[in-house]
Amino acid sequence: MKEMVELQVLNKIIKQGNLNILVQNDISADYFVTYKDEFAFIQEHYQKYGNVPNIETMVSTFEDFENIDVTESDKFLIETLSEKYLYMRMLPVLNKVAELIATDSTKAIEYMLPKIQELNDLKNKGYNAGYDLVKNSLDRWNDYHARSEKHGMLGISSGLDDLDRITFGWLDGEDLITILGRTNEGKTWLLLYFLVAAWNQKKRVLLYSGEMGVNMIGYRFDTLAKHFSNLGLMTGDTKLGEGGSIEYNNWLTNLAKQDVPFIIVTPKDLGNKHLDVPTLHTLIDKYKPDIIGIDQYSLMADYRAKKGDPNRIKLAHISEDLFNTSEKYKKPILADAQAKRRQKKKKDEMDEDTPDTDEIQEADAIGQNSSRVISMKQVAAGLKMTVKKNRYGLNNKDLLYFWDIDKGDFKSLNGTPHNTDIKQEIQDKQGEDEFKNGTEVF
Repeated sequence: MKEMVELQVLNKIIKQGNLNILVQNDISADYFVTYKDEFAFIQEHYQKYGNVPNIETMVSTFEDFENIDVTESDKFLIETLSEKYLYMRMLPVLNKVAELIATDSTKAIEYMLPKIQELNDLKNKGYNAGYDLVKNSLDRWNDYHARSEKHGMLGISSGLDDLDRITFGWLDGEDLITILGRTNEGKTWLLLYFLVAAWNQKKRVLLYSGEMGVNMIGYRFDTLAKHFSNLGLMTGDTKLGEGGSIEYNNWLTNLAKQDVPFIIVTPKDLGNKHLDVPTLHTLIDKYKPDIIGIDQYSLMADYRAKKGDPNRIKLAHISEDLFNTSEKYKKPILADAQAKRRQKKKKDEMDEDTPDTDEIQEADAIGQNSSRVISMKQVAAGLKMTVKKNRYGLNNKDLLYFWDIDKGDFKSLNGTPHNTDIKQEIQDKQGEDEFKNGTEVF
């Protein structure tokens, strides 16, 4: 039976056409002993081609592989597979303890105690479903106490104090933050601003860039981290700031000595394929990031997609899987989403409304699966952000910033009166020249 359960799980994976049962229950290659090669083949096939091999491919590759019908529940299969794995891990421990007892019982105890804890953790793992609010009530005390000690700042700072007071920071786990904006409004810039702010807090960053190359992202990183003119970097201008190109060279030289990584992955790194969630899991396991950025949903691949699935279904799958990934790894994920184009207004009308969640291009499910939605728009002052959804705090809060994006500077305007013309406010604050610099480089 213990060997049979491996075959049952593999057949279920093939029939379902995805790796969900493994991903959701933290099942690794170690759980497969009798069918080790078959499991490895399925994993490699998925990583290379983006889908699980069908039964015909399995039988042609492994002549002895049995095609069986599996009627058992996921819960039964996972619990049986986990019990088999626990037995396999326990046996050598017991043998080693017996060997040590024969010569030195003290060493036997010292060896046994940490092993017992490891085995107990495995025993308690089981099928990943359900949480008892009563039995685990003290978890809430620990969470409350942590909130009290941090004075409401619970996660990674966005880099903007006004936004942090609303969001309490990007949280470790169950936090999928969607940045929503229309074409050419600066979504990627804002995503990078948040990620660079995290990096400045000594947080390890992993960014998937589905469109922009590493140097273009790198120049934006330098602008946001050190305020070099992005236009100057892009055009090769030597006038990048007070220190010019010499200062830029010194910055890059010192940057190379830093220990906190900012990892960028592009489709080029993935064999010219878009990132999917299982591959993202592999990257998280490899780079151990504290925060993850996705630029953007529509540039990801849906590993669960079936032939003929419309984009809205694929994007719903992707956003759901990203939220589950945040929960699984206890890391916040920030992702860009495209908003639908709004009908043009008359010349005498100002369109300074940020997009609503139901305007997400082809997939309002993204808004449903997100824990937060930060909607943004370029306005006369620079940048208007609205917290359209906030599962962990206040909703529908507007924030206004002067945004000199060429230098990576943000300045809060949230203390200014809202009954005056926005453009006049920023002109009075910063002067006409600085106002122009802040609005013409999105």
